[in-house]
Amino acid sequence: MNGNAPKIKQARTRGGNAGLLAGLLGRYIVSLAIALALSGCVNEKSWHVEDVTGHLPDLNFSMTSDRGGAVTARTYDGYVLLMYFGFTHCTAECPVSMARLAQVMGLLGNDANRVRILFVTLDPARDTPQVLRRYVTQFDPEHAVGLTGTTADIERLAKQYRAAYRPRSKIGEAGNIEHGDSVYIFDSRGRARLLATSSDSDENLAEDLWHLVKTSH
Repeated sequence: MNGNAPKIKQARTRGGNAGLLAGLLGRYIVSLAIALALSGCVNEKSWHVEDVTGHLPDLNFSMTSDRGGAVTARTYDGYVLLMYFGFTHCTAECPVSMARLAQVMGLLGNDANRVRILFVTLDPARDTPQVLRRYVTQFDPEHAVGLTGTTADIERLAKQYRAAYRPRSKIGEAGNIEHGDSVYIFDSRGRARLLATSSDSDENLAEDLWHLVKTSH
C-alpha cells in the first residue's frame, strides 16, 4: 500500500491542470443541478385550486362555537382551516358542500386530524349553537365546527373575505339566503392561502390540503 502512494501523488502532480479543470467542472455541474432542482421545487407546486396568498387578510374573528363557548381565530392555531358560509336550513349549496368537505377529510386519512372545517352561519337568529352542533355532526363530527355570532360580526367576517350573500330582509322571514359555495382555506398560522369552489374536484382539493398540512408550521 505504501508503495502505491507515491505513484498516486505523482499522477496527480502530472495531471494537476486536468484535475483542477475536472474539479471545477464537477462543482459547476453540481451547482447547476442544485439550482435546477430548486427551481423545479418552486415551480412544481402549482396549486390545483385558486391561490389567494397575499390577496386576503389573515383570519380574524371572535364568535361562539357550537359548543356554546367563545372562540377566536387563535383558538384554531395549528390547524389548516376551511371556512364556509352557509345556514342549517339551506337546501341547496350547504348540504352538498358539507358532504363534499367530509369526503375530502376522508381522502386525507390521518392528516385530517390537523384540519378543521368552520361552518359560519348566515342565519344567526335560527342557528343557535345547539342547532349548529346537530347540523355539522351529520357530516363530520370530528373535524367540523359550527360558528355563530351577532349579525354584525357575521357581516363583518363575510365582508372581510368578500363572501357574497343576500340575507333575509326581516328576522323570521321564510325562504333561502342566497350565497356562494366558496371555501376559504387558511394555513396553520391563519394566513389565507387558497380558495376552492364546487368546480374543483375532491381529489385536487385533498392534494392541496395535504401539501398545506405538510408545509405548515
